[in-house]
Amino acid sequence: MGRVRPWVCAACRYDSRVHEDTLLQYIANASRDLPRVFPRVVVGPGDDCAVVRVGDGGSGECVLLKTDQVVEGVHFAKGTEVSLIARKAIARPLSDIAAMVGRPIAAMATVTLSRSTTQEEATRLADAVHEWGRRFRCPIVGGDIATFGPIDGPMVIGVSVMGVPHSSCGPVLRSGARRGDGVYITGVVGGSFEAGTGGGRHLEFEPRVEVASALADLLGGSLHAMMDTSDGLGIDAGRLACASEVAVEIEELAIPLGEPEVLAAIARGEDYELLFAVDAGAKVPASLAGVAITRIGRIAEGTGCALLRNDGTRLDIARQGWEHHS
Repeated sequence: MGRVRPWVCAACRYDSRVHEDTLLQYIANASRDLPRVFPRVVVGPGDDCAVVRVGDGGSGECVLLKTDQVVEGVHFAKGTEVSLIARKAIARPLSDIAAMVGRPIAAMATVTLSRSTTQEEATRLADAVHEWGRRFRCPIVGGDIATFGPIDGPMVIGVSVMGVPHSSCGPVLRSGARRGDGVYITGVVGGSFEAGTGGGRHLEFEPRVEVASALADLLGGSLHAMMDTSDGLGIDAGRLACASEVAVEIEELAIPLGEPEVLAAIARGEDYELLFAVDAGAKVPASLAGVAITRIGRIAEGTGCALLRNDGTRLDIARQGWEHHS
């Protein structure tokens, strides 16, 4: 079936198709006034989740909001087991909830079916979505179903999750990294796709909700910034650097690789690990909640994200990642 989606370096696109990262930055810039105009909005587009206040007067408890989708031919290959499709559809937004050190409350799901979908297939998908919502302790409480019309298209599942931030740390944003911080990552980088198939870890990753919570409990205010790595270590570290107005320096030899070639590993994406910045004096354990944690670099003066190569050279990797094209 081949790889689920083509490897496209975001920095090397010169065609007329939409550039995902450029569009996301445009949306974030256009939304910067939302907290001023709408006092209930604490964090708008541009981070892993939105943060809004609920309750009378808009001064009450904050909740996290995240929506995400999986598209046949982009996030999963045609013929993928229905249970794995449902699992990934829910796990993707949960990874972003984890990145803000939150816990899910409930979710809504929307599904657009291809015209060839049978009633049996649709029922199995509905069952799988509800099953995985329960397993992840994020029940599906509603949603919508549609079918493609005269022009058929791929199956699309969208999941919107509501969560609550950590009770003492609150939501941890991408924008809090400070010069001198250590940079860490959970798990491994790369190797999310099985060679020659549409399978692999990208279908069965575990959202790092428990790890994020344990980090917040242990580190408290020393945990300065965090995000998940869905599009690739390079481009996502570049986003953290941009949000925090700092530079990220990553040591090539320190990266816990899930495949042999480092440049491929940092650009392929779909790892769904936690990338975070911690005060230089904080003690970060080698593992938490059964998940390995590795220091891979530091926060420095400047901008962007650089890979410090074994031969002493520096490579700009701030745009090394995936765009979600079929």
